[in-house]
Amino acid sequence: MISETRCGPMVYARLAAAAENSGKLVSIVRREARRIAEERNLPLVLAVGPPGIGCPVIASLAGTSLALVVAEPTVSGEHDLDRALRLARHFRIPAAVCVNKGDLNPEKTRQIEREAEQEGARSVGRIRYDLSFTRAQLAERSVVEIDAPCVEDVRRVWERIVS
Repeated sequence: MISETRCGPMVYARLAAAAENSGKLVSIVRREARRIAEERNLPLVLAVGPPGIGCPVIASLAGTSLALVVAEPTVSGEHDLDRALRLARHFRIPAAVCVNKGDLNPEKTRQIEREAEQEGARSVGRIRYDLSFTRAQLAERSVVEIDAPCVEDVRRVWERIVS
């Protein structure tokens, strides 16, 4: 499916309830997004991949120039991050790491950042826990479009990614 948003085109698939995602479906969506970007001379395609390391994740990484792995400062977040970084390394895709809700467990956040850098991924920042994300969703806005404490965190991460 293709929708026009106030920020540009969005390509996605609508899954039925309890339907599973597949690598083939992700590849189709990604191919269509690239076609539209080329057709409209858009310089950037952002792909949001699912969690895990299965076929849909592998398909979402194919042909990318950077994998941004977002981790939360928990034991399971650290484990998932490790798996995602190994997957990116396997496909020789540079990786960057952002810690979401990094202020909830500062010690685990620092540990995640250290381990990510040891794995060759660059740390691009932390985003604090902020209920404004929910407020933004209810207002049908992105969090950077409302007055929220985390906005500077998000902007700083974005600047580090694109620089």
